[in-house]
Amino acid sequence: MSQIWPFDVKIKESLSPREGIRYFRCLYLYPVKRRFEEVAEILEEVVTNELNRFRMVPATQPAVERIDLVTSSEIIQEEIWTKVLDADLIFCDITGYNPNVMFECGVCAAWKRNDEVKLIKDHFFKQESAFDIAPKRYIEYEMTSRGRPEFVKKVRKLVEQALIRYPDGRGRSPEISLPLELDFRDSRDTGILYTPPFAHRRAIGGRLEFGSSQDFSHSWASLGKKRFRDIDLEFEAKFSNAVNEEEAWIGVGLRSHHCFAPFGHILYLRANGMIIIAQPNDMPPQLYQDIRLRNKMPIDTDRDHLFRISFDDRALEVEVDGFSRSFRVRDMPKVFKDGLIRFQAYYC
Repeated sequence: MSQIWPFDVKIKESLSPREGIRYFRCLYLYPVKRRFEEVAEILEEVVTNELNRFRMVPATQPAVERIDLVTSSEIIQEEIWTKVLDADLIFCDITGYNPNVMFECGVCAAWKRNDEVKLIKDHFFKQESAFDIAPKRYIEYEMTSRGRPEFVKKVRKLVEQALIRYPDGRGRSPEISLPLELDFRDSRDTGILYTPPFAHRRAIGGRLEFGSSQDFSHSWASLGKKRFRDIDLEFEAKFSNAVNEEEAWIGVGLRSHHCFAPFGHILYLRANGMIIIAQPNDMPPQLYQDIRLRNKMPIDTDRDHLFRISFDDRALEVEVDGFSRSFRVRDMPKVFKDGLIRFQAYYC
């Protein structure tokens, strides 16, 4: 039986099996009129480009779902509420205060976090803001030669922020109490280390083997969902099934907000013996710099390698197999307040 009331749909969906593996979902809610087609096309282009930049696959085609494109035989209201429930980022176009969109916007406010719902409206629509949404910021757009590039820039930033949050917003992990010691000598796994759904993972040979040799964005394991500011960390790691002896590496992201280099400090050891730290900055286009700490040298990739890291408000101190370096925080171009501890691998 189809449901038309949002609460009934939410109850129905909560009792249904949810996708264990799912892709990023974006939704555009707007008055179904031709004048909004250009806005929809801009959102589609920006979201598609950003998904490609983050090496992510859209959940749907087109990448931005729209209610007017629904082809299901189900009652459309149930489709709308299901899509709202599943969306990771929603653009609500409040131009004209269309009653359908405003009702949908209210459901979004009840079900979604503030950073998951973005209000947009035509700059030339002049009307006093509705009282209940007046405190929330919204983005204005102008479909003019000057206005389009500015709108694209703003949307790109919002989508980027959503995609940065997305991987760490999936799944659950138990609370962490410190100090913490983990070992896998009995080859038993633990839920404390969280890995993305597409990652290979198994406890074997007294260690946890994880990662994806072909997809870097799924080749990591975080220490739960806890955000750390001060870090005192020691761990052993080894290479496994390296598919590129020159490029393969193992390491850890510190104060990490995403597995990519601009969103945390990443210390790593390459299979060729090189030790590198990726340091974020605000210099485009990369927004980070690879700092080579040690040049190439022969290493045994079949043995464990010891990492020691200390990170506080004064200094970042790193050590790999006895080779150490120290960085003063005040000299770093960019430092995040806190973030995940994210063990990472590449091509292995």
